[in-house]
Amino acid sequence: MFTLAGAGASQYDFNHMLPNPYDLIPSSAQRPVSGAIGDVVFHQGDPTHGLYVVQTGRVHLERVGPNGERFIIHRAQAGTSFAEASVFSEVYHCDAVCVEAGALIRIDKSAVLAAFADPAFARAYGRQAAQQIQAQRQMLEIVGIRRAEDRVMAGLVAGLLDGSVIEFAARLQLSHEATYRALRKLVQDGRVTNPARGIYHLRP
Repeated sequence: MFTLAGAGASQYDFNHMLPNPYDLIPSSAQRPVSGAIGDVVFHQGDPTHGLYVVQTGRVHLERVGPNGERFIIHRAQAGTSFAEASVFSEVYHCDAVCVEAGALIRIDKSAVLAAFADPAFARAYGRQAAQQIQAQRQMLEIVGIRRAEDRVMAGLVAGLLDGSVIEFAARLQLSHEATYRALRKLVQDGRVTNPARGIYHLRP
């Protein structure tokens, strides 16, 4: 499970490792936590305490489908934040799972809400939200493609295969079997190259 991080770094250090606009949040509202692979930061339905910034490691936001399959709806890596919408909600709307051991900073939602009184924070937060909305719209368009081969190709064009094929399949909301079949077909058709196991590139 996630635990409070050690006291080796000062609150000044934590504050100055945060990306904009969270570096404007008082250090008293920051809670360092750490976890190992497989640790759950929060479950869907848990009461919200705040948003998170990833310092090291990676975290996936996941939802469970009707048949128990897990779909990745967001991937957070070092220097990025997640669960921003939680500051306006009473409960989290997905699971957050650590897929690479690392350290996070939880920022209390009351402090985030108070920070909106600062125009610089509000503008930066709004800009970040707009970028995330654009990314989500792109994902909705991709997962809305019915034919698996076309969906996989769209995902490759969008640069979504930057990890394992299983993670790629989860982002596309396809089974990994269907994703591998589509990749093989794209390679056979000469549209994609497969220079090594698990590595696929668009043909120039």
